[in-house]
Amino acid sequence: MSRARLALVLAGSAALGHAGAAPARGQTSGANARWYIATYTNDILVWDEATESVVDRIPVRNRIPVGLTLSENGERLYVQDPSFEKIEIVDIASRSTIDEIQLSEGRTKVRIRGFALDPRERWAIFQVKTYAKLADRWEVEGPLLLRYDLARKAVTDTIPYPEGEVPEFANFRFSPDGELLYVFEDDLIALDSDTFEEVDRWEISEPLEPGLGPMALPFSRSPYQEDNGVYTGLFRVTDPAQNRRLMGIATVDLNRQDVEFATMGPSEGVSFVLASDGRTAYGLRSEIGRYEFWQFDVDDNRVVARVPFPGRPRMGLMPSADGTRLFIFVAGNTIDVYDSQTFEHLRTVELDEDMTDVVVVPSAERAGGP
Repeated sequence: MSRARLALVLAGSAALGHAGAAPARGQTSGANARWYIATYTNDILVWDEATESVVDRIPVRNRIPVGLTLSENGERLYVQDPSFEKIEIVDIASRSTIDEIQLSEGRTKVRIRGFALDPRERWAIFQVKTYAKLADRWEVEGPLLLRYDLARKAVTDTIPYPEGEVPEFANFRFSPDGELLYVFEDDLIALDSDTFEEVDRWEISEPLEPGLGPMALPFSRSPYQEDNGVYTGLFRVTDPAQNRRLMGIATVDLNRQDVEFATMGPSEGVSFVLASDGRTAYGLRSEIGRYEFWQFDVDDNRVVARVPFPGRPRMGLMPSADGTRLFIFVAGNTIDVYDSQTFEHLRTVELDEDMTDVVVVPSAERAGGP
């Protein structure tokens, strides 16, 4: 079995930089993005980055959509309702619901708590629990992993979990070609997506370098990263000799089972999202009374800015497609706009509805936008 290659540089805490503005990095002139914002109504807002305004609304059947998943071709949104029983399929171009998935039948409720969509949209993998109402009690079964055939509109398989019982919060995703289903456990397990037989295992539970602790996968995917099985993000390992956690920027290639990683210093509770130029990333350090913007130089594996700002208890961060602005969102009905180089607060955009979830699509044409 192949093992990861680890490029390890113990850079020390000096690489973590200091408060202040970062040098300018490459920006993508003229680039734009559309945000699809689920709200506490039956509307999904279509928000344009260039004008910072709502340009359209997409009505959904089920009030208060709580989860949005974009199809790989950018043509459809899979929209989850707050009961976790239904998933609407919304055609973005026509702004209409074209289908709905519901597994509940009669007195048995099936709640979908996890979801992965095949890139070719042949099927979806659901993690579910079932709740059957009997005369004197509820009978609960699961969690279970199910394959749902999108063309036949039917569950075709119960997937045997490779490590025994399905955990309450399983972590799984398809490979970019849809041929494999990755299951993230102590090890990374690759299942054939047709037969669900284990075809490979990446033993990430074993130290990649003598003396280091195990690593954790997966990374979240930036909207500016192509889904080719290669991910860039913050990476944390344990140094048992010094009894400390270290962090750095890593590039993980799931296909080659390869990691390139260089530490930048002690681990801190900061987020990470890659910007559109692929060379810059931003993060949030968020504690009550202590909020900071972080800017990362991905090429040089270092933090070039840590800038305090008046944050809020719940925050999400997204760089603009053109690289000039940073957007703070999540919770409530406002989007705070900051300059990506000076971190100066520029303005606050107020929406008519509170948001529940956001999908960012960095090309209006790709999403069928007007």
